Amino acid sequence: MARPANSLGARQGGFTVREAAWRTGLAPHRVRYYGGQWGRDGYGRFVTPEIADAGQGTAKLFSGANLVQLRVAFLLRESGLPEDETRHLFEAKGVRGEDWWDPEHPLGSDALLLVRGEPESPATERWHLCTTDLRLKRPKSWAAAVVRAAGTECELVHVRLAMGWQPRLPRDRRDCWILEGAREAWVVNIGQIRRTVGAGTSDLITPPPRRGLRSGR
Repeated sequence: MARPANSLGARQGGFTVREAAWRTGLAPHRVRYYGGQWGRDGYGRFVTPEIADAGQGTAKLFSGANLVQLRVAFLLRESGLPEDETRHLFEAKGVRGEDWWDPEHPLGSDALLLVRGEPESPATERWHLCTTDLRLKRPKSWAAAVVRAAGTECELVHVRLAMGWQPRLPRDRRDCWILEGAREAWVVNIGQIRRTVGAGTSDLITPPPRRGLRSGR
C-alpha cells in the first residue's frame, strides 16, 4: 500500500476518515464512531475532529493530534476501559487539546499516561501524565518498570493488582500517585504511539493490547 505523500506536519488540510484509519491502524467505521456524534449521549464521540466537523453525516478532517487520540481510545476500549470512562478521559480538563497529543510537538522525554481503575480515587480525575526515561535499565517508577517489562515499543499495558497498588520505587509518589490503592490500571505509552502514528506506518497491529498482568502488590 502506498504511503500518503505528506507528513503530519505538512497536512494542513487534515486527514480524512480513510487516511486517519490508515495512519492509526483502525478500521474506518471505528474512526467514524470514535469521532462522530450519534444524536444521543453514550455513543461514540471520544475524539473531536479539530480540522473539520460539521456534524453527523458530514465529512470530518482530523489533525495529527487527533490521530494519536484515536489510537489511544482504541487501545483503552480494546483492553476493557468502559466506554463512558474512555469518553470522560478525553473530555477531562488538561487532556483535550493538550500539546502532548501532537506528534509534531517535542516532548523531550518518554511520556506515559496512567489511567486508574477501581476503586475510585479522592482525586478529581482518574488520569495522570508522567514523563520518564525508558532507556534506564533500572527504572525509577512502577510505570516505567511495567513498560520496560512489556517492551518499550509496547503501546499499552493493562494491569490488575489484587492487593491494590502501593508505591515502592523512588519516583512512584511523584509519577504514579494517582494509582495508590487501585486494583486495576492502564499504562499508555504516549511517546511510542506518537512515534508510530507520526511515522505513518501502514503495518500497525490491531489485536487487543497486552493485558491481564497480575500482581500481589
